[in-house]
Amino acid sequence: MLKFFFKNLTRFLLVGLLVFCVWLIVHRNSHRTTKPGLVKDISLTVWLPFQKSITWLITFPENTLNAVRELRNLRQEVNRLQLENQTLQLELSNHKSLESDLARLETVLQIKSKLPHKAKIARIIARDPSTWNKSFIVDVGSEDGVLLDSPVISEQGIVGRIITVNSKNSRVLLTTDPNSSVAGIAERSRVNGIVQGTGRNHLKYGYVAANEDVIKDDVVVSSGMGGTFPKGYTLGTVVKKTQSESGLNTDIELAPAVDFAALDYVFILPPIDIYQ
Repeated sequence: MLKFFFKNLTRFLLVGLLVFCVWLIVHRNSHRTTKPGLVKDISLTVWLPFQKSITWLITFPENTLNAVRELRNLRQEVNRLQLENQTLQLELSNHKSLESDLARLETVLQIKSKLPHKAKIARIIARDPSTWNKSFIVDVGSEDGVLLDSPVISEQGIVGRIITVNSKNSRVLLTTDPNSSVAGIAERSRVNGIVQGTGRNHLKYGYVAANEDVIKDDVVVSSGMGGTFPKGYTLGTVVKKTQSESGLNTDIELAPAVDFAALDYVFILPPIDIYQ
């Protein structure tokens, strides 16, 4: 008997609960016009927690579903705001870049207006990846009136010369290339020589006698001799002078006046024989 009772305990409890609920409903209907008594108070006390539990069980799935929906909406809103922020950051970066480009171009135009020779503004569009051959390509060519051997300069000094010309672009050989040579002269002492490229980040000031007055920090400019470059444009500054033991030979090293890595625009001058 006890085994049967315990085995069906859950069913008995449910039946008892059901009977209690029916009794409570009948009791409430039969006492609507009377003041609450002890029995009614006990009924309410017992029923209220049970009613709250039932209500919670009924509303829990709906509340959980609403919370999940709200969380999903919040995540979507966060993603949208993050994407919007990234877009605004990109637009701000592009705006700053555009402002920088405009300011740079304005500076370039001001420099162009002060040049003594008619110059074309050219933008660098590609650089030679080779270690030894130093050159880059600009966005102007024969359609723009560019000619072979035209001098190329920047606001800092001589950059190089045009070695190939296509319809829409041209290649510039830099002064640091081993195939480059420019007639130069020391501003202070007026000593003449030839500025040659080394394939590295420095220039050689050659064909200068050992006893010539050339010292460290002397500025070397183009002399105008040789038929390619006009005179007076900076080539570099003397950083090192080495003489042989016999004193007959000398090696003079120049630091280029132009920071080639920082170049974005250059000026192409007409060949020297056009304006001489």
